[in-house]
Amino acid sequence: MPLQWDDSGNGRPQIDRTQPGINTPQLHEGSAEVSMAFGRGQMSHWMFDGIRMIKSDWEYNNRSQMSWQNEDDVIHLHFIMRGHMVMESLEGKAPLHFTTNTHNMLYNNMAPGIVSNEELNASAFILQFTKETFLQLTEHSDEVLQRFADKVLTGKPGALSDRSLPIDLSMQQTINAILHCGYQGGIKKMFLFSKAIEMLVLQAASYHQYHQRQSSIVRTAYDRDRLHFAREHLLENLENPPTLPALAKLAGLNEYKLKHGFKELFNTTAFGLVAEQRLELARTYLLDHHKTVGEIADMLGYSSIQHFSSAFKKKFGRSPNKAR
Repeated sequence: MPLQWDDSGNGRPQIDRTQPGINTPQLHEGSAEVSMAFGRGQMSHWMFDGIRMIKSDWEYNNRSQMSWQNEDDVIHLHFIMRGHMVMESLEGKAPLHFTTNTHNMLYNNMAPGIVSNEELNASAFILQFTKETFLQLTEHSDEVLQRFADKVLTGKPGALSDRSLPIDLSMQQTINAILHCGYQGGIKKMFLFSKAIEMLVLQAASYHQYHQRQSSIVRTAYDRDRLHFAREHLLENLENPPTLPALAKLAGLNEYKLKHGFKELFNTTAFGLVAEQRLELARTYLLDHHKTVGEIADMLGYSSIQHFSSAFKKKFGRSPNKAR
């Protein structure tokens, strides 16, 4: 059932029981603006067959602490796009920190807890699976997901990783595909289901990559913070990205650490990220038939329509005109 908030001061999430629940066989989606004592938010959700997807954007009035407790027995895949959130269980487990562009998988067996928002602006994508759906989807998966599934099966709360992991380019692209899906009806449900499974796979792969790799460049919290800053700056300036020396200066890193640390942390180069995100954005822009292909190429900073068309066809297998 869709998440609502109790405006009684503690921010405890409540459930709107007038709406279909997470196990609805038909795709149910909705969006609403929410105004509460602690801030304002925009919430969107998609639900079907034991799967719920939530996109939230919040502006808080101040740093706040809110109690929470799930009404459904679900597994959470949290992707924090912006902000700093600390989740604490009332059962005495160590707090789990989520900072900008980090993710983790959680299961709390409906135990109560506390969420602290350390920044005034927050944006998140959350993917939830009922216990039954998660166990079914991970039955023949890899060691990481099966180990987590064993915790779920025994009702043992826990997180996939003891520290939240970086959101990589593949995850960002999959989230963007979900949020900008142009399909309708049954085919949209099929598309979202495929993306939900993809996010499970990507999260398991992220765990393997992060925990099996010996970091040689990114050694401190400062390095990670500055590289996340550089990534955000690039994403906010796709049309006119800075040069590598300028970006290094903005981030407070030398060029070597920026170049190699970026690759190590995000599994892509700085301008590989720009190129990929430009094309993903172009695919969204092409849905607006009021913009010409030339205007879109110019908006995204391509030197010519030919350069844009060639890059688009190489990535998506068809020209921009045919993609419309």
